[in-house]
Amino acid sequence: MSPSEQHTPVFDRIATGVPGLDPILGGGLMASGVYIVVGEPGAGKTILANQLCYEQARQGTRCLYVTLLAESHSRMLANLRSMAFFDASQLPQRIYYVSGFRMLEEQGLPGLLELLRREMRNHGAGILVLDGLVQAQEAAGSSRDFKKFIHELQVSAGLTRFTALLLTSSVGPTVHPEYTMVDGILELRERTAAMRSWRELQVRKFRGSASLSGSHHFRISEAGVEVFPRLESVVSRAQPPDWGTQRVRFGVPTLDAMIPEGLAAASTTLVMGPPGSGKTLLGASHLAEGLRLGEPGLMVSFYEGPDRLLHKAANVGLSLGSAVRDGRLTLQWNMPAECNLDMVAHALLEDVRKRGVKRLFVDGLSAMVETTHEPARISPFFAALTQELRRLGVTTFFTLETPRLFGPDMDVPLGTGLSGVAENLLFMRHLELNGRLRRLLSIFKLRDADYDPTLREFLITPQGIEVQPPFQPSPELLLTGIARFPGNHS
Repeated sequence: MSPSEQHTPVFDRIATGVPGLDPILGGGLMASGVYIVVGEPGAGKTILANQLCYEQARQGTRCLYVTLLAESHSRMLANLRSMAFFDASQLPQRIYYVSGFRMLEEQGLPGLLELLRREMRNHGAGILVLDGLVQAQEAAGSSRDFKKFIHELQVSAGLTRFTALLLTSSVGPTVHPEYTMVDGILELRERTAAMRSWRELQVRKFRGSASLSGSHHFRISEAGVEVFPRLESVVSRAQPPDWGTQRVRFGVPTLDAMIPEGLAAASTTLVMGPPGSGKTLLGASHLAEGLRLGEPGLMVSFYEGPDRLLHKAANVGLSLGSAVRDGRLTLQWNMPAECNLDMVAHALLEDVRKRGVKRLFVDGLSAMVETTHEPARISPFFAALTQELRRLGVTTFFTLETPRLFGPDMDVPLGTGLSGVAENLLFMRHLELNGRLRRLLSIFKLRDADYDPTLREFLITPQGIEVQPPFQPSPELLLTGIARFPGNHS
C-alpha cells in the first residue's frame, strides 16, 4: 500500500432515502457534513429533508427537525401522511419536531445556535434539519455574523458527529458567498417552457468525493422525491462486449429470407415509416420470436395502450398475452404528452437488468423526440442508451414515424439522434396502386451481414405478416407514389 493510500480518509455515508439521489452524490451524504438545500418555495426541499429523516429513523438514527417561520408542525405532518415514506411510529422517539423561531427572534443567532446544540444533545440525534435558513440569514446583524453561525454549526457537527441539512429559499443570488463554507450545496428548481414544467436537481458543490455533474430530473409523487440521474452521466464507459456470431431473426420466414445470416445480436434496428405501415406488428413479431426461443422481452410504447397492443397483435396470430401473464414479457406504457427521457430510460433499463431482457421493442419513438423539452439532448441520450443496451446484450427494435404518407422520399426527423447509431435501418411506406393501398418494405442498411435490397410488398393478414417477392413498379410510379388506372382521376 502506497503512502498516499495509507493516508486517504474514509468517510461514512448517510443514505438519503431518496431514490436516485445517493448515486448522484457518490453514495450518499458525508457523515458529520453540513449541507445546504436551496430552492424556491414549493421546490420540494421539505419533502426531501423529511424523506432523509424517516430513512435514517428506520435505521435507528434519531433526527431533529427545527423550523423557522415555516408551516406548523401539525400541518406539515398532515401533508406528509400521504407519502409512502411516512411512518407515524417514528414520532416522537426518533423524529422530533421543534420550532426555533421564537428563540431566533428573542436571542438572535447565538440563541438559535444554543437551542440547536441543546436539543441535539438532549435527543442524542445524528441528523439535524434546519428548515428556514433564510430567516436566520435575515436575522443576522451582518454577513460576518451569518458566516460565524455556519462555522460554529460545522464545528458542532464535527465534534458531536451529526449531519446537518439546512433548507433555504432562493433570495437574490442562488449561491451566497457564505454558502461556500458548507460541505455541499444541492439546488432544486422548477423549469417552465410554453405550458410545460419539470423539476431539476443539481449538485452545486460536494466535498469529499466526486458527484454527478449537470442537472438531473426529479419528480414528487406519493413515493416522495424521486430523482432520475441523467442517463449520459451514469451509463458504463466500458466498451460493449463482442457478442460474436450470435444472430437473431424476426420470426417472419419471408423477411428472414432477405437476411440469410440474421441480425447481429445486441444490435439496434430502426424501422421508419408513416402511420399504418406495419411498424408495430413487425416489432411485435420480433418479440414473439424471442419469446418462442425463451428470451425475455420488453415493449415500451407511447401511443397505444397495452390492451390495444395485445389485441392488435392477436389479430395477426401473435399471441403475447400469456407471456405477459407469466412475466416473460413486460409492457411499459408512457403518456406521450409529458415524456421525460430519463424517467423512460430508468424504467426501461431497470426491467432489462432485473429480468435479463434480451429483446426490446420501443414503439413510437416520435413521442420522445417531439415532446421532450430538451431537443439538443436527443443525440447524446440515444447514443448512451443504445451503448448500454449493447453492453447488456439486448437486441433492440425502435420504430420512428415519418411524416410523408405516400411516395418514395424518406423524411427522417433530423433531431432523433438514432439513425446515426442504429446498425440496421428498415424503411416502410405506402403506395396506392389500382385503387388499393399497398405497404412496401425495404432494407437500407444492415450490420455485418448481406441482405436483399429489393423492394418488397408487406402483407398483414389474419394468419400473420409476410413479405412478398420483389416488387417492380414502373419508374413513373416510383416517382409519384400513386398509380393511376382508367377511371381514376384523383
